[in-house]
Amino acid sequence: MIRRTLAVGSVALTGVALVVGAVSNAAGAEGNGVALALVALGAVLGVAILAGAAYLYRSDVATAHTARIAGWNLLGVALLGVILALARAAPGVSIPAYVVVDVLGVSSVAHLLIGYNDVRRIRAEELARQRRTLAVVNRLTRHNLRNRTQILTGHAVALAEELDDPAHRRAAETIRDTARDLAEMDGELETIQTALNGDSPDRSVGLSAIVEDVLGPYRESHPDGTFQADVPDGFTVYGDEQLRTAVEHLVENAVEHGGSDRPYVRVAAETDGDSAEIRVSDRGPGVPDDEVAVLDGDREISQLEHGSGLGLWVAKTVAERHGGDLTIENGDRGATVSLSVRAA
Repeated sequence: MIRRTLAVGSVALTGVALVVGAVSNAAGAEGNGVALALVALGAVLGVAILAGAAYLYRSDVATAHTARIAGWNLLGVALLGVILALARAAPGVSIPAYVVVDVLGVSSVAHLLIGYNDVRRIRAEELARQRRTLAVVNRLTRHNLRNRTQILTGHAVALAEELDDPAHRRAAETIRDTARDLAEMDGELETIQTALNGDSPDRSVGLSAIVEDVLGPYRESHPDGTFQADVPDGFTVYGDEQLRTAVEHLVENAVEHGGSDRPYVRVAAETDGDSAEIRVSDRGPGVPDDEVAVLDGDREISQLEHGSGLGLWVAKTVAERHGGDLTIENGDRGATVSLSVRAA
């Protein structure tokens, strides 16, 4: 905190010095419109630097980066200050004090911008390095997860076939089903990784066909359920295969947590300007408040509050890649998960 305060304080001190210098030289510029304008410019530059210092102190820029920006500011002031001092000391050279204030102010602002862009460049390099590391860890994790679950599934299947005791057989089948669920996480992790690294899609797709394609298998597997699609024909959005994956996860989540053997799922869509909203509704108990808070970023993930699966996270990541977001509304008759994307 002390280091940050000192760094920002040096920037603020520059602003104060410029304002004081401009005000103190105002009397010498009376009667000269150009000179008064230059005096006012010096004061404005000083106030702008003070505002920049206040913003820098409250921003999320790391302290080390804050010190770097302050260093650029001091470099600009020192270099121009030395040059101006030497120029004014030369015989026959007369530079008004308010001009010195303006030159130093312009140099300070310019070097603050240089420092800020330098910090952004460094941060971008750090994020790129972290992303590469995350990609490697993700590939290794998925590879090991896939191999281990295949081994676990094979042994569980063989064990279930050999066991005579019904309770033991059910336990083996539970292990098998759990291993298969873990194996499905490989695809979900791949989708998240691809969405994090990919650009927003720029081709239009028909949403009605995607929704009908997703709902079709559920209508066959749950003949007593209700699967309603309220998507107008010709409704198009910008998307790709990941958009279909996101809709699949939302529908699957609605079926699994619908609170009934006869699930009710409604998929609707409408446009609002340049945005399109895909809403998946069910009549279940709703998404737990803790999970909603984690998804919204209002609460950190912990061992007790981490959500029940990756489905909603996949949908949220895909929505953000598509230039939108994911929101959840819990009502008296169920939950509605809305996925916003760019309308085509």
